[in-house]
Amino acid sequence: MSTQSPKLAALRRLFPHTQAQIYLNHAATGPLSRPVVRAVQRYLWQRHQGSIDNYAELEAIVQETRRLVAQLLGTSPDRIAFAPSTSAALGLLAQGLDWKPGDRIAIPACEFPANVFPFLNLQRKGVVVDFIPHRNGTFTVEDVARVLTPRTRLVTLSWVQFLSGFCADLSAIAALCHERGIWLSVNAIQGLGALPLNVEVSGVDFLASGTHKWLMGLQGLALCYVRPELQAVLHPPAGWLHGPVDWEHLTDYRLIFYPDARRYETGTLNQTALVALHAALRLHLAAGPAWCARRVLALQQRLGEGLEQLGLTRYGSADPAHASGIISVQHPQAQALALALQRRHIVVSVRNGMLRFSPTYYNSMQEIDLTLEAVADFLGKRKRSRNAK
Repeated sequence: MSTQSPKLAALRRLFPHTQAQIYLNHAATGPLSRPVVRAVQRYLWQRHQGSIDNYAELEAIVQETRRLVAQLLGTSPDRIAFAPSTSAALGLLAQGLDWKPGDRIAIPACEFPANVFPFLNLQRKGVVVDFIPHRNGTFTVEDVARVLTPRTRLVTLSWVQFLSGFCADLSAIAALCHERGIWLSVNAIQGLGALPLNVEVSGVDFLASGTHKWLMGLQGLALCYVRPELQAVLHPPAGWLHGPVDWEHLTDYRLIFYPDARRYETGTLNQTALVALHAALRLHLAAGPAWCARRVLALQQRLGEGLEQLGLTRYGSADPAHASGIISVQHPQAQALALALQRRHIVVSVRNGMLRFSPTYYNSMQEIDLTLEAVADFLGKRKRSRNAK
């Protein structure tokens, strides 16, 4: 019989979809909790027939959200900016540095396109992109080191790889980069909300993450962290909200930037998504990032072991030191298997012809066992599940 702690049971009640489906697809899109939906509904109702021009109230939420992001990342709010998407944030970095022909950028060859195309676009300026070799979506610090040259100015990589789930050793890679005067940029979208990260301890220089996956907010918003040393050389794109607004002299056209990371916010932010993120972060921080991470890793371990026992080949590494919430397995009928799971109200995804599972902290061990039973049925290898915990 399934037993759940009171804390887990209370959290699951905030995600009503758990009553009808087993959702293991947080690496694609996270669900919205009841607190997030209530916050968004309240905001939309205000815009509908309440305080329609509610800029002042919304600004307070924006600044509180900035503080919550800083708390999540272990940094200060003056190093946090918001952008329309992860891609836009990485584009800000790519276009904001002064590049010279022959400068080089190192990128793992297993990256999601959002972490590649903004930098490939710099080839028109004579910048060279060097791809770091990988083995089934994994790589070592030594692999990174072998690609670096005296002209390498930036290493950009995902904290957690979108397919293998490989979690990079950011501290070791940052130390390597800084020894050679190289900036380190991190796409954290597949890690934030699942695993804890302190950007000051890890030594990351730039971080970008959308809010609609493991953070369980809305699309159309990303958070950025920019280390002060990088802010000093990273040119901001001019918009009109990159600095203080003088409402009495709007046509004086004085180009003044904020002295902090707000200088990278060029125009009106996605207010609905910010309201959603504010509520989502409050829920996540109240649950406890460390507790959430323990849950994610325990679910991942149980799922990974079960899939391997069923004879499925895992893509990536089973090393706990590099574990995340993502597990991908290879099967010649991956799409058919995903559809079979969907018919049993189990949601996963297929990427690069592989079946990708991505549970998060509110999922239960019983859901993992039911998923393994469904996979076993498809494979004709039904096994007795372990007792859920």
